[in-house]
Amino acid sequence: MENVFWIGYSNEERHSAINKIQRIISKYGNVVDFKLFSDISLSIKIEIEELNINKLYDELSLNIGIDKFEYLNTIAKKERTVYLNVTFNKGTGNLKIEVPSVPG
Repeated sequence: MENVFWIGYSNEERHSAINKIQRIISKYGNVVDFKLFSDISLSIKIEIEELNINKLYDELSLNIGIDKFEYLNTIAKKERTVYLNVTFNKGTGNLKIEVPSVPG
């Protein structure tokens, strides 16, 4: 089974873009793993039936910039793995998570 690798780019605010990408993926497959790299990029591992890969690519390409992909000509229902790496153009590389002070 051959894996599929995609590279995407987003000009949107990171949280908004992640929510949108997650909703799109959930229509066609499942996110099985993800890794955030500060606020610069996100790597997502997707399990999806082979026949849905082209549909996922089409919908993602309407919402984020994504490198060209050679469509699969298949109607197979076997599981495939898609690795999607998304770079956030507004990222600074200096992600800070504010921790509220708790009295006590």
